[in-house]
Amino acid sequence: MSTKLVLFAFAAASAVVGAPMPATPTDVSVLSFALTLEHLENAFYTQGLAKYSESDFQKDGLPPWARGRFVQIAQHESEHVKYLTEALGDRAPQPCEYNFPDDSPKTFAAMSMIFETVGASAYLGSAKSLADNADYLTAAGSILAVESRQASWVTASVMKLQPWNGPFDIPLTPSGAFSLAAPFIKSCPSSNAPLPIKPYPSLKLSTTTPTHGSAITASYTKPKGDTSSDSKERYVAWMDGLSVVYSTLDQHGKATVPKGLMGTVYAVVVSSKETPSEDNMLSGYALAQFPFDSMVKEEGPAYVA
Repeated sequence: MSTKLVLFAFAAASAVVGAPMPATPTDVSVLSFALTLEHLENAFYTQGLAKYSESDFQKDGLPPWARGRFVQIAQHESEHVKYLTEALGDRAPQPCEYNFPDDSPKTFAAMSMIFETVGASAYLGSAKSLADNADYLTAAGSILAVESRQASWVTASVMKLQPWNGPFDIPLTPSGAFSLAAPFIKSCPSSNAPLPIKPYPSLKLSTTTPTHGSAITASYTKPKGDTSSDSKERYVAWMDGLSVVYSTLDQHGKATVPKGLMGTVYAVVVSSKETPSEDNMLSGYALAQFPFDSMVKEEGPAYVA
């Protein structure tokens, strides 16, 4: 499996078990969401490291010492699970059953890069919901910093891409972040409380490494009972740092890629030119990569209302 196919895997169809987003998320619902993502990451590293040895890394063209760093990341994720489980007590969700498609150390590293990037975005987007609990907010900020550092290390040292995406990271709502994690969750214990997320159909881009100004196809399956017409206005919202840029999505599912996007970018189909949220999202998120080297001046896309 190539790195590009790993990105496509993040748009694979999957059933999501959740409940409508509560009007005011609680500390318990936010921490339960965070623990669900940490369980996934913990399982990913545990299973992957059991499959691949230092020799396997070396045979796949990766430095053998990289595995030792992944072992350290696995230990971090295990500690995150322990902390959140203790904080939630008997309300803590249990691990689910997962399906990870990595088949080599390189695809394992590519998936790690995306899991860590999405994890950082999830904590960043959820932080405001913990504003009334200073202890939880501080802990979430601490975990966020570690997830971001891990994403940077994997991206630059292992994948040989840019170590950051620009001056700002991208915040994602719980529903948005979970739409990227859901394809790897096969089933969860029935005893787990419903997550505070709204399920969305997966979004598939015709390419995960588009070029600026090129035409791409964005496709998703409408939920059952959705009778809306494709002739209504739809847009691809490209999230790059704190910026959101929009491309009109025509009735054939075609859109033009905006200029100025850099690094890892999230794309989602929305019904209006407003910040993507549960109010206007029509699909889940997909990832796109716009690599840049050290000679590129970071100018980023302009804000579009």
